[in-house]
Amino acid sequence: MKLHRILLTSVFTTAVAVASSCATAGKVEPLAGEYKVHRFSLSNGLKLLIVKNSDSPTFAYQTWFNVGSRNEVPGKTGLAHLFEHMMFKETKNLKPDEFDRTLEKVGAEGMNAFTSRDYTAYVQELPVADGKNLDLIAKMESDRMVNLLVNEKALKTETEVVQNERRLRNENSPDGTMYQEIFGVAFTKHPYRWPVIGYEADLASMTAKDAMDFYKSHYAPNRAVIVIVGDVNPSEAFDTVKKYYGSIPAQPDHDPKIEVEPEQKEVRRKTLKLNIQVEKLMMGFHTPEMTHADAPALDVLRAVLATGKSSRLQRSLVDMGLCGSTASFNMNDADPSLLMIMANMQKGRRAAEAEAVILKELKKLSTTPVGDDELSRAKNQLTYEFYSGLDSASELANFIGQSEIVFGNFSKGMQYYDLISKVTADDLMRVAKNYLKPEGRTVLMGVSK
Repeated sequence: MKLHRILLTSVFTTAVAVASSCATAGKVEPLAGEYKVHRFSLSNGLKLLIVKNSDSPTFAYQTWFNVGSRNEVPGKTGLAHLFEHMMFKETKNLKPDEFDRTLEKVGAEGMNAFTSRDYTAYVQELPVADGKNLDLIAKMESDRMVNLLVNEKALKTETEVVQNERRLRNENSPDGTMYQEIFGVAFTKHPYRWPVIGYEADLASMTAKDAMDFYKSHYAPNRAVIVIVGDVNPSEAFDTVKKYYGSIPAQPDHDPKIEVEPEQKEVRRKTLKLNIQVEKLMMGFHTPEMTHADAPALDVLRAVLATGKSSRLQRSLVDMGLCGSTASFNMNDADPSLLMIMANMQKGRRAAEAEAVILKELKKLSTTPVGDDELSRAKNQLTYEFYSGLDSASELANFIGQSEIVFGNFSKGMQYYDLISKVTADDLMRVAKNYLKPEGRTVLMGVSK
């Protein structure tokens, strides 16, 4: 699917061509070029988004649930991610591991699942097989949405798997440890403060009732978005989905109240002793949610700082021999989150040296306009990275599903990159001044044991 070639040369529009006013009939929403998104909804609240593309006799089928670690409560952290594992176990109609084995037999690829702070997604890509596989995957996914069997034996098995994963990715990984800790230091009220994978003690105390309560509250059609991209007929695909999901009842919203994170007005620091040879630096600055008007400018600012060999931190830290590498990224979360800056020092150099250089670069960005060439290069890099990442059915489905959860509508995700092209040098100065305040930073330093 060479979609990004079309997207790069297309003019985006937010107009929506409405095919019918009926609640369950489809709306056709423009994507780019010849590609359109057929939007359907069921009376139980399920959303269905379909992009027809006949380049290959395959289709991506993804189910996105509007539930992540932000929907947990203290003492029960890690439930969302644990349930990602539980969903591959036994249902009333499928034996343990039968879900995977059945899909493997029909040639499914890319079978996976992932959990974030804001969502949980289940993904796979299958051959069309004259429509048989669409019927198969819709039947099995709808089954585990409502018929999962949760017992202490299955929970114990998957909890052990998750505990091992947590040790590997967090405790035994210097970067993973720092990533977990910076959120725990930067956030004091909001649920982003705990790791997606959960805390060891919380996972150890989890019960089957905890898991079942979470399942019944959050795995419901009114919290789900199904995305299908590939060689399918949209109306026939809708009929198939409706056949298997239409009778599943919606569930009331039982989400806990999410507290607003108070403004951070002073520097927070933590030093971690890690199994490393060179020191590490991780800095976090509080930034607004992805739907905020300033989010595109912050993305461009991040690219100016640390994307590419000509970025400012590359020149001032790596090229000067202070650091071996640097990086920066926005969390792209539904709620206010962090802009992260990281540096791996050269042997014998201190993380505090990199912190001082980074603060000087941020000061420049808040007081001196970025040049036209540098601004254009940063925007072009972001645009290319985004569109080149939509070059397959699975990648496109991933973007649509994530945007439906985070932005509330995939079209706003497309508009986001249109807004990036409109970011000005004055915008960068403004967001640098407003959000990258020295007194509002959280700083983690990793030193050798």
